[in-house]
Amino acid sequence: MTSRAGILIISLFFSILLSFLMDSPWTVLKWLDAVFLVGLFLLMASAVMALIEGRFFDAFVHSTKNFFAKVNKKEQLIRESERRQENLHGYARSFPIRKSLFFAGLLMSLFSLILSAALYYS
Repeated sequence: MTSRAGILIISLFFSILLSFLMDSPWTVLKWLDAVFLVGLFLLMASAVMALIEGRFFDAFVHSTKNFFAKVNKKEQLIRESERRQENLHGYARSFPIRKSLFFAGLLMSLFSLILSAALYYS
């Protein structure tokens, strides 16, 4: 079983579980809502992983460290006495599961949208 199929099966299980946990009685439309919500969650998770892989937050972390190092006099004295250089290298992170999460989320969201529109307009 590939990771995409595994993620899809686990996500469908969570959507069924989520649809039973809602307040009103179980219906197909409640299940489709849960499928859409789980799909959106997977899409958001893959988007956050893409931002982390693209080192989007490294500039913010570097600026914050630099600001607090210059504001804090004690840290400034320690840096000068040790002749420490700034560490400009961040850690590269890779998430191989990101593409699988994206495709599973996209498939679930589109499936839910198409089936709900078909049920609504029929």
